[in-house]
Amino acid sequence: MGLTSSLFAGLSGMKTNEFRMDVVGNNIANVNTTAFKSSRATFQSQFYSTFNFGSAPNGPVGGANPMQVGTGSMVGAVTRDFSGGSPETTGVKTDLAIQGQGMFILNRSDGAQVYTRDGSFQFNAENYLLSSDGYFLQGYGVDANYNVVEGTLTDLRIPLGEITTAATTNNVAFSGDLNAEGLSAIDPISGEANGQVRTILDTANGSQVLTSASGPLTGGDLLTTLEVDGVAIFAVGNEIVLNEAIKGGQTLPQASLEVTATTTVDDYLAWIEDVLGIFNSTDYDLSSLDFTGGTPPLDISNPGVRINTAGDGIEIVGNVGTYNLLELGRQAIQVQTGTGVTPPVGQPFNFQVPSGFSQADIESIRTSFRAYDSLGIPMDIDVTIVMESKSGTGITWRFFAESSDNVTGGRTLGTGTISFDTEGNYLEGTGLTVSIDRSGTGANTPQSITLDFSTMDGYAMERSAISMLGQDGFPAGTLQDFSIGSDGIIVGSFTNGLTRQLGQVVLTTFRNYGGLIAEADNLYITGPNSGNPIVKKPQELGAGSINSAALELSNVDLSREFINLIISSTGFSASSRVIQTSDQLLNELIAMTR
Repeated sequence: MGLTSSLFAGLSGMKTNEFRMDVVGNNIANVNTTAFKSSRATFQSQFYSTFNFGSAPNGPVGGANPMQVGTGSMVGAVTRDFSGGSPETTGVKTDLAIQGQGMFILNRSDGAQVYTRDGSFQFNAENYLLSSDGYFLQGYGVDANYNVVEGTLTDLRIPLGEITTAATTNNVAFSGDLNAEGLSAIDPISGEANGQVRTILDTANGSQVLTSASGPLTGGDLLTTLEVDGVAIFAVGNEIVLNEAIKGGQTLPQASLEVTATTTVDDYLAWIEDVLGIFNSTDYDLSSLDFTGGTPPLDISNPGVRINTAGDGIEIVGNVGTYNLLELGRQAIQVQTGTGVTPPVGQPFNFQVPSGFSQADIESIRTSFRAYDSLGIPMDIDVTIVMESKSGTGITWRFFAESSDNVTGGRTLGTGTISFDTEGNYLEGTGLTVSIDRSGTGANTPQSITLDFSTMDGYAMERSAISMLGQDGFPAGTLQDFSIGSDGIIVGSFTNGLTRQLGQVVLTTFRNYGGLIAEADNLYITGPNSGNPIVKKPQELGAGSINSAALELSNVDLSREFINLIISSTGFSASSRVIQTSDQLLNELIAMTR
């Protein structure tokens, strides 16, 4: 082969070690590069010159091995180590580190997808998440109800300070205890009513007669025909105002009814019933109860507002329970002057409680809570619970839900029952879904709200107590903060305390990470041997988790790289010595010919 072969063998050794020095130098240079993956160069021997292939054993001959001489070394492969680097806490929420398998997906300016482990993202002027080079981070978006829409990648955006949302109240839960020792509306022994609020709407001084121009009052009479001792008390354009009315110690809001040429007595009675929040026999029926004492009295089974039997006054029958007690003062209902109209009688009504009718101390309790419609407008709702009946199977309570925010139909929203067994445990409820009208507000209407009393008890205590345990509605609020979970879900926090999903960071995995082609800026693209990208949600199907406010460090082992640097330098020097020695031998050979 001659000495020239050793020269080329030494040259190949210098070249391969020089190549390894390049790889080591790149690793060391990127020791602090975010999520950098180190590489290593492996060598292979070059082809061999074969002088003979050897021989097999044959009788007394033991056989001979092949005789070959190598021609040097060459680079076999450069492999990249895709093991994870240690996470470094940064405190910046948009910094993301992957723990485990997977890569972030970026949408490059040319529309191509590229991949990276570098999670140092930041916002642009439109609140999109971008890489350091301005490429959009991709993931799953959300629909109008803030549910993550899987399967379609989109550029992730967190619109801080831009979007405002509200949550409609659909469910309300209560807790507390309803005192079993209280008096029930229906006597458990006699089956008779224990008591009821009953008031009579009469004339101003209580002695004059209220009639219509045609005689005793009827529901179809026009308000303008009502008279006190022959004197009209209403004129078209007057406004009847509820001014002083107390229900269970709570002052009811002011309400008014305009007198027109077609307003009837029935209209007036319905208005009083609405503004006082009286649940009448169309709202619930007590006649089906088992009264051992006979037919239930009128005052317990037929609450409402109606013309009295004599046709010379109006009676108001309220609902049972201390917290349903109606107190109507002399100024409760007034007539105000309309434009250019003077009321014939400025204070035409007087309220009296007839003898023989008083408010029994029927066990009841009331609580109020604030609900929200679809626009986040608050609505105050009162819930009054009254002990209705006792029996050998337990106690039944009746609840009344009412609100002044009910646009039509008055204060009444709905009524139902709550039953407890003989040990004070909740059994069941009826009519638990109430409806509130929001016509003309721009919100969805009607709005249904389900009341949950299942966590309440019915034991004997000093007094009943009830409070709202929780409800799922919120007023309007603006996105003020966010967090990114280990599953990649972006959760937004609104100023009203509401939290909603804003998107999900996803990862892509490859069957062969070593087949990816590295580009500048910590980016990778698919290669012929990498396989197609497989999009996965973090923590699913082998994909890693995401750490927010952290970055992945380089996986370069600096001590190992220094060792490789020494080995490469030694190999380079040794190969250069082969060339030097071969040169000396060639010079001596040439000198011999002189």
